[in-house]
Amino acid sequence: MLRERELAVQLVGCFEGWSLITVACNHEPTWMASELARILGFATPLELLGILAKRWYERCPAGAIHYLEHGDRRELLERLDRAHVVLAPDHRRRPIVLLSAVAVYELVSALDSAVARSFARHLREQVIPEFHAHERAATALERPLLSIDAVTIAGNRLEFEQRCFEAAVLERLLDRLERAGTIDADQLIAHRVVASEIALGARLVDFEEELAHGWMTPTQVAERWCDMTPLRVGRLIAHLGLKGSRAHSRAFLTKARGQQRTVLGYVYSPSAVALIERELRSRGLRRCTCAEDYEAELAQSHPPQAHTQAPQGGRR
Repeated sequence: MLRERELAVQLVGCFEGWSLITVACNHEPTWMASELARILGFATPLELLGILAKRWYERCPAGAIHYLEHGDRRELLERLDRAHVVLAPDHRRRPIVLLSAVAVYELVSALDSAVARSFARHLREQVIPEFHAHERAATALERPLLSIDAVTIAGNRLEFEQRCFEAAVLERLLDRLERAGTIDADQLIAHRVVASEIALGARLVDFEEELAHGWMTPTQVAERWCDMTPLRVGRLIAHLGLKGSRAHSRAFLTKARGQQRTVLGYVYSPSAVALIERELRSRGLRRCTCAEDYEAELAQSHPPQAHTQAPQGGRR
């Protein structure tokens, strides 16, 4: 038995003055045998079905003929009423027979008349393509355009772009006011802090403790290693998958070197820095002497607690 969602009145049209209603059955086009009988010149649908019975006396193709009785018939009649299709009273008391395109083409080949060939051409060139176009449109409307993850990513991206735009507008305004000398220095600094907070979507004080110790920029990491540049460190960060990580990176606004424009930079957590330096060491690069001296001073200023004394000596 057909489920309710598998029946729908798809197209209401005509052929040479005769009514022609296309019903979607199992998402395939079908037509009522009563209307096909009138179009092809039969007195009753039984004559039409008799021809199909003779042609398919051994086996009827699956899905070629659909008999709608009881609940299915009532459901289709209700859908026809909603589509403002009026059937004859006797048709409402009989089972509704739907024929697929396979059955129609079989009838056309059996009759071999000009009307039958013209009708088959009408179905093939106009009705069936329009039916499938409606089906594709209905399927597209039922499916979401984007997945939940894609919508979340797009929403976050739009929010980020909006924050950057608002911060950039404020920065440009502050640059103009600074050049014109119409703003106090303290107000200028305060408004630049506001621009930074707009771009970050958070208050700068929220990052103060988190960035106070051990967080480093790619430039600072490059300065600790011989023959290393910030660009190469940035490529290594992207290779390790740390770029844009919410757990191991933080964004901040700063001034570009030698320029007056504001750029968005990133600092990385101590664990991320350790991973970057371990990768650099595995590639045969050497630490700078100044970096080792800095670490020694840092260790003295932050002595370990409840630890035994570290062994003397170290890597030179």
